[in-house]
Amino acid sequence: MIATEHRYCQENARVFKTRVESVETLTEDLFILNLVGFPEGFDPKPGMFLHLKVSPDEHPLLRRPFSIQSFRQGVAAILIRVVGSGSRILHHLQPGDEVDTLGPLGTTFPRIEKGDSVLMVGGGVGVAPLVACCHDASQEAQVDFCFGVRSRAEVQGIEGFSDSKNPIQVHLSSDDGSVGYQGFCTDIASRLLEEKTYTKVFTCGPWIMMAKAARLAQKKNIPFFASLEVQMGCGLGACLACVYETPEGDFIRSCIDGPVVDGHQVVWERT
Repeated sequence: MIATEHRYCQENARVFKTRVESVETLTEDLFILNLVGFPEGFDPKPGMFLHLKVSPDEHPLLRRPFSIQSFRQGVAAILIRVVGSGSRILHHLQPGDEVDTLGPLGTTFPRIEKGDSVLMVGGGVGVAPLVACCHDASQEAQVDFCFGVRSRAEVQGIEGFSDSKNPIQVHLSSDDGSVGYQGFCTDIASRLLEEKTYTKVFTCGPWIMMAKAARLAQKKNIPFFASLEVQMGCGLGACLACVYETPEGDFIRSCIDGPVVDGHQVVWERT
């Protein structure tokens, strides 16, 4: 069964107006939306998300959920890929535009503490909450971050981790071979799991990637945490539009039982 305390993880969420500070275009369909104007006491943890109303009009009606990649000096950075009308509207916002915002929402990744050795597997916009975990991690932990992108232009958020002596090591992979290893980030993760011992595995990204990460973690019997990013309706657990099945036949509501869940409690593949 899903832990009952997760049913109440939205208790600190509020609705408020944020403003666009800037829109950083990375590629034709990937950008970073920087928002300011958060209320006093706003303190999101890695894995939490914002539920944004993309337009003051009735269409699109539903809010869109986005993980918070960073929150520094009152600025929240949101990594977004244009996949439909809602994200397209956000891409065309201008500095000073207001955004109706609900948050912070959701469960968090466990903090990476002294003595931890963590393997992260992230792809696409799924790297965002993992970048947040890296910036929050203890300097006395070890992290291997398998960071998957389509091309070199999508690499961002990891500028501070380039030093070979940094406890956070980034292992880049790309679809087109323009940066790092050409292939899947799970290929690198599989190799690292054979070479090293880890205390936890974190993942976020495309479903097929996370399912592979789940198999790898299960094979090594390592605690496994996954962020189940998915389109949502209400974001508050009422509409049941974002459910996933557990091996026990229970259901995870991604918005309030997650998005970060025990990945061993998700049915990743049907037999």
